[in-house]
Amino acid sequence: MTVSGKSIESLLDGVPEQPGTALRLSESPLWDRQRRFYDRGAPDIWGSGAVPHGITGNPRIASTYARIAQEFLRASMTADTAEVPHIVEFGGGTGRFAYLFVRQLRALAPGLRFTYVVTDFAADRVQAWAAHPSYRPFIDEGLIDFAVLDADNPGPLELLVSGRTITPGSLRAPVIGIANYVFDTLRHDCFALSGGDLMELKVAPVGDDQEPSIEWESAPCGEIADDLAAVLDHYRDWLDDTAVLAPVGGMRCLEFLDDLTQGPSLAIIADKGHRTRVELCSYPSPSVVFHGSAFSLMVNFDLLARWVRQRGGVGILPTEPANSLVVGAFVQGPMPEPERLTAWVQDQLVDTGPDNAFSLRPLLSTASSLSLEAMLASLRLSRSDPTLLIEFLPTLLDVLPGAPEVVKNEMHRLLGQVWDNYFPIGEPIDMALCMGLILSAIQRFPDAIEFLELSVKDHPESAPAAFAMAVALRGMRDLRAARDWVDRALEFEPGFSEARSLRAMLAESDAGVF
Repeated sequence: MTVSGKSIESLLDGVPEQPGTALRLSESPLWDRQRRFYDRGAPDIWGSGAVPHGITGNPRIASTYARIAQEFLRASMTADTAEVPHIVEFGGGTGRFAYLFVRQLRALAPGLRFTYVVTDFAADRVQAWAAHPSYRPFIDEGLIDFAVLDADNPGPLELLVSGRTITPGSLRAPVIGIANYVFDTLRHDCFALSGGDLMELKVAPVGDDQEPSIEWESAPCGEIADDLAAVLDHYRDWLDDTAVLAPVGGMRCLEFLDDLTQGPSLAIIADKGHRTRVELCSYPSPSVVFHGSAFSLMVNFDLLARWVRQRGGVGILPTEPANSLVVGAFVQGPMPEPERLTAWVQDQLVDTGPDNAFSLRPLLSTASSLSLEAMLASLRLSRSDPTLLIEFLPTLLDVLPGAPEVVKNEMHRLLGQVWDNYFPIGEPIDMALCMGLILSAIQRFPDAIEFLELSVKDHPESAPAAFAMAVALRGMRDLRAARDWVDRALEFEPGFSEARSLRAMLAESDAGVF
């Protein structure tokens, strides 16, 4: 039997027992480890690749979300809606998704006024976003703002730029929430189903931050919120000999989002997880994946959808099985034409949706086997993804010099879009150098020099950047300046064979110049 009566919020606010004993999963000290890990600086987490972010930080997924958001706002905003809609991102991560989403939505709906709020529980990270130069145009337009928000215990949003405070019920316009790879790191509870009985799986941490592990222990169920108990009763009728996770931290975020506005809310959630009851079968215990001292869990999207629907909302899940990423949309509050939005969301998630696009991405890593036309088509399908351009770079530099002029013009056009999509997060990539190299390869030397000036400014002792500048200046027939830069490249790297060859060529080209 399930014991019900309390709310999700009250259950999460319980006082944990002493560490070392088996506890309800949502009350475990494991979550303290989780917070310590994500309290580190962004370059240490995302710039180093310790936590994957490419699947949810690229132009393709930003475009998909922007199209879903545009349709939701079209259907839910009325002519007398005076307020602008707000979009709240839980756990902004690298900050890259927010940048790409705002660009995409502004391009799709040029006249739409909205406020995108990037949040995180770490105040220093929020301050760093507000100071990021790539955000400055959006800040000046009033399209983006920042706030400290603890997704583990969400409260009022105190906006950093505007100074406004958003409290429950203070908004009337629609609100959109976005959570990419957030729910899998928030508090969960776990339940075991066997022979029509429902038990709770409690957890005991084992090891330390360097070698974390956990042990599960079956116990009678504690108190369960009424709306969650109803879903668990459904599982007890349908499932057997398996463990199911309840993303209670994510459910609290959905409640918080719905409470912000008197109008409808839409939450777009992307994570690894299960989207059907069948996918929940045959798990004696949950899968826990550690990322250093942090960990993540499979998100039970089926439970989220059932929980939202029984509260009167709309839960929309993809019709196709997911390989890496499930994207779900959850509407709460009054929503006209929910069937139309459901069809639109599902259409955006198939074919070139985020999961399929990411699954096909490894095929593009072997750029040497792709034709130039295929690489350009891939860049277009990716919505001009900078990371894809970097993967293609060696091959592009080989084949572009001999390409027809029409192809060079298309490459030039795509490069502009790629640069607009570039949002630096501390990765060891000199994107300006990459742009300059390709522009030189298509003989757009003035543009190449503009980017190479950015490169040598940020990397004043880089031999490759100095050499690339020499190549571009030679293309401009500025041989004296080209020789100065090739000499600088050899000063930084005396054994740079390409630079030595270029210096010899420059000396022979016009001996009277120097």
